[in-house]
Amino acid sequence: MIPREYINIPNALSMIRLLGVPLLFIFVHFESPLWFVCWFIFLGFTDYFDGLLARRWNQTTDFGSMLDAVADVAYYISAAWFLIYLFPEYLVPNIPYVVFCIVIFGFSMLISQLKIGKILFLHTHLSRSSGVLFFFGVLASFFMDTTLVIRFIVFTYTVAFIEVSIILWIYGEVSPDTRTIFELRRKQNDANNILQ
Repeated sequence: MIPREYINIPNALSMIRLLGVPLLFIFVHFESPLWFVCWFIFLGFTDYFDGLLARRWNQTTDFGSMLDAVADVAYYISAAWFLIYLFPEYLVPNIPYVVFCIVIFGFSMLISQLKIGKILFLHTHLSRSSGVLFFFGVLASFFMDTTLVIRFIVFTYTVAFIEVSIILWIYGEVSPDTRTIFELRRKQNDANNILQ
């Protein structure tokens, strides 16, 4: 039985995104890209609204953060596959940067496992901004050459994963909704000033 506090609209939106990803793999084979694009946009909006509504309605939970993170991974990894499948000419020149980014991401997961004994995904400003850029980058690829746009997106993701690695290394387990390392430093300084 699912606990009652887990049954809410933000978690339903995350679940729709997670379960909706397989439909993208069907729509991508349709003759017209319209179904794919519309469903991709809809799932992207679920990513935006699940966190927004959870915070606004005070329905944030560890389960909701975990579900959101899993849905994000499924959505954005599939989006990367669609870039390879639909627009290899834009992605192939960026392969070295993508590989480096994946290594940094793996390193951040390793630090998380070593420092706190589990994988923790943080919704920092940088990681969220990178997701938004990626969303629009995929859509823009239908209309223009996005080789340099993809390179910039990979760069922002790399910086986001470096920040997450530093946060986890220095502070260990933190809230998944931690926004920046500067926020944590400010809180630590405020706590130290109170103790003095």
